[in-house]
Amino acid sequence: MSPRFPLKKSLRAVLLAVSLPALAITAYTGAAVAAAPAAAQAAQQGNIIISADQAKKLAASGAKIIDLRPAKDYAAGHIPGAINLPWIKFNQREVDGVRNEFASDEVIERELAAAGLSYDDTLVIYENSALPGRAYVVFDYAGFKKVHVLDGGVGAWKEKLSTEAVTPQPSAFKLSQKKEIRVDKKFVEGKVGKAGVTIIDGRDEEAYLDGHIPGAKNLPAPKLLTAERTLKPQSALTQVLADKQINPDDEIVSYCGSGVYAANNYLALRNQGYRNVAFYDASWDEWSRDPKAGQSVAYDNYTFDVTGTQTTAGSKSGVPQFINIDELKKATDDKKAVIVDVRAPADYDWGHIPNSVNVFWDTTLNADRTLKSAAELDKIYKAAGVTPDKRVIIYARGGYQLTHTYTALSLLGYKNIDFFTGKFEGWKSK
Repeated sequence: MSPRFPLKKSLRAVLLAVSLPALAITAYTGAAVAAAPAAAQAAQQGNIIISADQAKKLAASGAKIIDLRPAKDYAAGHIPGAINLPWIKFNQREVDGVRNEFASDEVIERELAAAGLSYDDTLVIYENSALPGRAYVVFDYAGFKKVHVLDGGVGAWKEKLSTEAVTPQPSAFKLSQKKEIRVDKKFVEGKVGKAGVTIIDGRDEEAYLDGHIPGAKNLPAPKLLTAERTLKPQSALTQVLADKQINPDDEIVSYCGSGVYAANNYLALRNQGYRNVAFYDASWDEWSRDPKAGQSVAYDNYTFDVTGTQTTAGSKSGVPQFINIDELKKATDDKKAVIVDVRAPADYDWGHIPNSVNVFWDTTLNADRTLKSAAELDKIYKAAGVTPDKRVIIYARGGYQLTHTYTALSLLGYKNIDFFTGKFEGWKSK
């Protein structure tokens, strides 16, 4: 029988022992946000998500209808009288590996003014489901007091849609009543393991099991919706939250991979009447960059056949190094080096380090989340131009993706491996 390389319940400790010996890393700090959210005392609670009939009554009373979908979808058909304000305008697609964070206050202010909005307005916003969270958190942050969401999105509107565009009269809107609902990594670190605090991870279960903030409870945002993309009945949601011991009196921190599902859960909890909910915008993209922040994983089995491979690897100094931006830039033109970006292909396509190659870390796993064979891994890496004779620089958002890839390559016999997890100004599209 071939020897196996077991990595079981304390996987993170094993990976870090193998791959990050005696290394110090400066944590990525991300965007500056307030230490504690104003959402703890938010005025608007419950009755946020409303039916189509309720939306019609509000519109008849003068409420403004906001279509958050892309312009092409709006043009194809929208609720009559709706103003098109795509939610993506409130976000930065990706900056240095962190996705979907808020745009600047200047951008948010400009977009709200262009849509002709004011704090006196009652708003009904809609997209394609009951949880257009990324837009809702911006309106909440901006300080709007009367924001409602159409349950089920545009699909819930059974009357005829319009193709007549609405051109709003711009307003003089200023962010004079904004409140900080976001929290940063330092804030979340201080909440891990604290009584009366619940951290919820909005990603699907598989992503959660691959790695999550210690103590976080998994609440996949899509599972809060019905097949028709309406919100599940309040009684059903109350039961789900009770089963997971997510209590209304707790301080809640909502995060996911990039802030989308975190925002959806934020909206759902606010609609349930939860008063103390914080939004960790940078989410796992930021947290996973820093191995010292703590990451829990939950694999029942994670094995690798090491027959014919070597388990000793590292850079020329004997251990892998976290290189700085100047050294990384030199490596982009070094024919004897290869930068391996292990993020998802969609993220790589949006923007990546020049001359880097993409080997999505998840493709190295079997369906049962065990590591593929040495032959399969060798084929995957060589197809991307990653070979043992080159210096390999792994780029990831950090944490588990980084240590996973290092472990796989080191087991294959790669000896010259370094890391880059910091910011990089100069991304380019594929």
